[in-house]
Amino acid sequence: MTKFKKVSALLLVIAMLFSQVVFAEGEAVVVINGAGVEKELSLTLDELKAMPEEAQIDEEYIYNSKSGEKTVAVKGVSLAYVLEELAGLKAEEAEVTMVASDGYPIDPQMLSDILAESLKYVMAYEVDGSAIDNDENPETDEIVVYRKVKEAGEFGTVFKLVAEITVGEAVEPVVEEPVVEEPVVEEPVAVVFTDITDEFSFAKAAIEGLAQKGIVNGKGNNMYDPAGSFTRAEFCKIAVVSLGYELVEYKGGFSDVKASDWFAPYVQAAVENGIFTGYPDGTFLPGKAINRQEIAAVSGRAAVMAEVVAQEKLDKFVMEKSNYEDKLLVPEWAANEVAWLEAQGVFTGVAEGQFQPTKVVNRAEAAVIVYNTLFAE
Repeated sequence: MTKFKKVSALLLVIAMLFSQVVFAEGEAVVVINGAGVEKELSLTLDELKAMPEEAQIDEEYIYNSKSGEKTVAVKGVSLAYVLEELAGLKAEEAEVTMVASDGYPIDPQMLSDILAESLKYVMAYEVDGSAIDNDENPETDEIVVYRKVKEAGEFGTVFKLVAEITVGEAVEPVVEEPVVEEPVVEEPVAVVFTDITDEFSFAKAAIEGLAQKGIVNGKGNNMYDPAGSFTRAEFCKIAVVSLGYELVEYKGGFSDVKASDWFAPYVQAAVENGIFTGYPDGTFLPGKAINRQEIAAVSGRAAVMAEVVAQEKLDKFVMEKSNYEDKLLVPEWAANEVAWLEAQGVFTGVAEGQFQPTKVVNRAEAAVIVYNTLFAE
């Protein structure tokens, strides 16, 4: 940030604080917070409109609906400007969540997308020359977040009634050692990790079995890190290697996966074979830690591909017959897989009593699930 921009931003913050304390005009339309910013902001509509020219956006935005492509004239404030100049970003990459005042779910966005000049995320306070009124109450102020369309026909570029924007903790870039082909040996070499304590003894055979097959790797110095987690990119590799799929050239299907990324060919192979999917907004979220419902869905699909179970048989397993206390929390897209895996005893030692579908799976639990699904006799 230049010295001039720093001074301008400081003066703007002081002005906003003064207006809130002295004049107290208007209620906040959006709150910006989270571990990824240095300070929380509570912004009124007047404060957004009063921001400097470099913060303002006045452009046409295209969005797609069921009735076709539409174009609107949008006025508002750059979300990237507010995060960088006023909130004080502490991360280059993080998951950003938006909460709508009416409770309508909004898919998480990646900070790198929000900061991308080409996408121009804008907190709009005026559309087609009129104030926004999506709650049908003219007495309340509100904003809509728009972003530019990445590719023709894309949905999910408009987020209505956004009242809170939370920047999560920094996401560390995924680091993976390049794959080195192991020399062919007649007898598998035993793999021993020194950090498989009594707490993780339930996973010892699975971890060592998968390591022998070259499906999982340690973290160096004979350490496996059983309490750590696998990212979606890392588990994508595990699934592809487990099924013996050949790597294929990445075709650019996700906005947050580049052809130069080490995991790109694994992602392409997994998607083409139907064992992994992305998110509705066109992202893959490679750095996101995989959770129980996701790993169950992938493992169930892998079992079908490996001919461990027929798809028709798997589809007959339903959560209504599950013994998990929280079975109603399992989403429909993972329900058959979770029910079948439960019936096979795959989750023994991992999920007892409750399944907790959104809980992040640690590396020990992931090894148990993969091993029990595809390799246990």
